[in-house]
Amino acid sequence: MTTAEHSGADRHASWLELFFDLVVVAGIGTLAHLLHADHGPEGLALYAIAFVAFWLVWACFTTYSNIAGEATRARPMLLGMAALAVMMAAVPEINGEHATAFSIAYVIGRILASRPFQRGTVVLDLPVVQALGGVVPWMVSWWFDGSVVYILWAIGLAIDVGVLLLISGPRLAQNAQEHLDGLRDRIDGGERRGRAGRRDAARSGRRSRVGRGPGEGADLLGSGRGREPRRGDRDLPETVSTLAGDEAHLGERLGLFVIIVLGEGMIQAVAAAGEATWDRDLLLAGAGTFSLLVTLWALAVRGGYAGVALLGTGAVSPRVAWPLHLVTTGALATLVAVLGGVLAEPGESLTADVRWLLLVAFGLYGLVGAVVHLVLGIRRDDPRGRQTALLLAVPTIVAGAVIVVAGDRLAAVGQVWVLAAALLVSYAGSVRVSPRPADSGAPGLGSPMT
Repeated sequence: MTTAEHSGADRHASWLELFFDLVVVAGIGTLAHLLHADHGPEGLALYAIAFVAFWLVWACFTTYSNIAGEATRARPMLLGMAALAVMMAAVPEINGEHATAFSIAYVIGRILASRPFQRGTVVLDLPVVQALGGVVPWMVSWWFDGSVVYILWAIGLAIDVGVLLLISGPRLAQNAQEHLDGLRDRIDGGERRGRAGRRDAARSGRRSRVGRGPGEGADLLGSGRGREPRRGDRDLPETVSTLAGDEAHLGERLGLFVIIVLGEGMIQAVAAAGEATWDRDLLLAGAGTFSLLVTLWALAVRGGYAGVALLGTGAVSPRVAWPLHLVTTGALATLVAVLGGVLAEPGESLTADVRWLLLVAFGLYGLVGAVVHLVLGIRRDDPRGRQTALLLAVPTIVAGAVIVVAGDRLAAVGQVWVLAAALLVSYAGSVRVSPRPADSGAPGLGSPMT
């Protein structure tokens, strides 16, 4: 097997990639409105399905541009952008007449994302880009109605997430090489049998040529047991090529997605504040929301990687970064979607279901980051990893406990400040754990644990 490597030169998101990411701005906003419309069990399930489907198509096209680099073509990216736009336009009626349009756009997007990769190549960082088995249940759903449609969607996404989590890129490449070797062996064997058959037929034709009509000998020349190799068979490569992405560029692309998610939170907050009564509660809630979003930016983008707080670029491989990014951005998108409701009536207490949704999203984000740092700290015998895990886990758990115990007695403005205070504690502690480097003017956040 051969591996395509990058030159290592500094590379940043191109204008085409930035333009492509505009659809993410619309997508996160549309999904937030879907969550506002129904945050019951069925609504949450549909929201999760729509988010994962949207993220998967975006991730597949991002992988293509990350690997292709300057060779990225505008046509596939723009077609992918159109598919994502149709998906998001269908979201308001995703549980109605636009469900089929959403699924068709998803299938088209996944197929388009797989086409740029040639035969005999395996994408190591995101194998799901070439594995289209999860698309089949979506296509089957076109012949059904009602809840069966969404069950089939969930099955398809479960297959894709399983590929994302369980299938190793190198193992996939090895399996592909073994399959390619077997295919070439069968083709070579067929060619040998075909040549032997043609020689036998030619000898038989010479012996019995007398008395045969014109053309009969020609029929026997092609009657061997083997077959002529097809043109596509002869073009098969001898070895599988593995494709790896540009880690630095990927980190930037993943960070841009997180920035868009946080930016949507700011948009939700501003829109809610514009329609609320401007009083002391709104001022305090707005300050708390702003502090929360800014601290999330400092932890997850400025000092993080793949959406994980305080994780340095390169601390985990891209193969691990992708599923982490799915979980963290999903939690952040849910968190910022709830903030708009907080500012709508800051002096009132959140309803029980909204409060639990806020706590689950906040807790999931903080605890996932804590687990990542703990695992890295143990594997690399680095005490900073364990310290960072505590810095993320303890404030998250304490903030959740305070909100649960206070219940309805704590207004929305107070709940926002509890969460913001937890993040500020994590940030302040991280500065102490990773002091400012002597040769850099930037805080020492997110340094890789080596």
